[in-house]
Amino acid sequence: MEKEEMSMIHKNKTWEMVERPEDRKVIGVKWIRYNLIGANSEHPEGFVKQGEEDKVYLLEKAIYGLKQAPRVWYNRIDDYLLNIGSAKSLSKSTFYVKHKGNNLLIVSLYVDDLLVTGDNTRLVEKFKQEMMQVFEMTDLSLMTYYFLRIEIKQNENEVFVCQRKYAKEILKKFQMEECKFVSTPMNQKEKLSKKDGTDKVYEGYYRRLIGCLMYLIATRPDILFVVSLLSRFMHCASEVHLRVAKRILNYVKGTIDYGVKFERSHEFRFYGFSDSDWAGSINDMKSTSRCCFSLGSRVFSWCTKKQEIVA
Repeated sequence: MEKEEMSMIHKNKTWEMVERPEDRKVIGVKWIRYNLIGANSEHPEGFVKQGEEDKVYLLEKAIYGLKQAPRVWYNRIDDYLLNIGSAKSLSKSTFYVKHKGNNLLIVSLYVDDLLVTGDNTRLVEKFKQEMMQVFEMTDLSLMTYYFLRIEIKQNENEVFVCQRKYAKEILKKFQMEECKFVSTPMNQKEKLSKKDGTDKVYEGYYRRLIGCLMYLIATRPDILFVVSLLSRFMHCASEVHLRVAKRILNYVKGTIDYGVKFERSHEFRFYGFSDSDWAGSINDMKSTSRCCFSLGSRVFSWCTKKQEIVA
C-alpha cells in the first residue's frame, strides 16, 4: 500500500527533493495518512534515499489528509471538465453536461467518485479512458449502489432507484422492525404546533430519527412533506411529534420496496405540479408549498418548503 501511494505521489509530482533550507522550519511526515508533525526525520519511513539523507521534500501540491486537499481536488477536476467543453450546472456545482453533436454526456461528482452517463456508449467509454490517463481512477462498471445508500437496478428498458437496505437499517436502529403497517405516512387531520400540551422528549433521539428520515427522502417523495414538517420541531419536540415521526416508520415498514422507476420513453413532455396547505402552520399561519416535476416517464424532482410570508 505504501509503495502504491508513493508511486502516486511521484506520478502527480506532489513534492520534490531539495536541499534543506536554513531559514525555514522543517516538519516531518507520518506515514500513511500524512498527518504533519514535528519530527527529526523528514523522509517517510522505508523511503530514505541513500546519499540524500540530509535533503527534504518540498511540497508542491496538497496531499491526502490535509484540510485543503478536498478543495484542491475539486478545483483540479473542475478545471479539467470545463476545459474539455463541459458546462457546469448553475444550481449544482458538481453536475456537468457536455454536448457533442446530438449526443449528451453527463458527469456528477460526489467527493472523489464520479458518476458518468450519456446517450452514446462510445462517447462514455472514450471519456472514461481519457480520465484514467489524466487521473488515477478505477472503472467500477455499471452502477448498482451510490451515496446516501441508494440502490440502482438497471435493465434495458428501465432504471429503478430505491433505499430498501437503508430503510431496513432505520427500522432496526429505532427498534421498529416488528411494527405494524399503516397505509399513510401521516394522519390527514393531524395539526402540529410547538406547544401542544404534551411532555417534551429527548432531543437527541428525535433529531437522529428525523435526520435518518431526511436521507430517505432521496428516493421517497411520498414521505417528504411530513418529514419536512417534523424537522421544524427539532428543538422543541414533544410526545406528539415523536408519535407522528414513528408513524412514518410504520408506513415505511409496509412500503419497504418503494422507490422511483424510470422507464424508456419516446415522449419527453415536461410537467410541473404545485400545491399548498393554506396556512397550515398553527404557530405563524404560514402556508407550506409543495411541488414536483416530471419529464418523460417519471418524477425526477420534488420539494416542499414553508412560505416566507403569510398569504
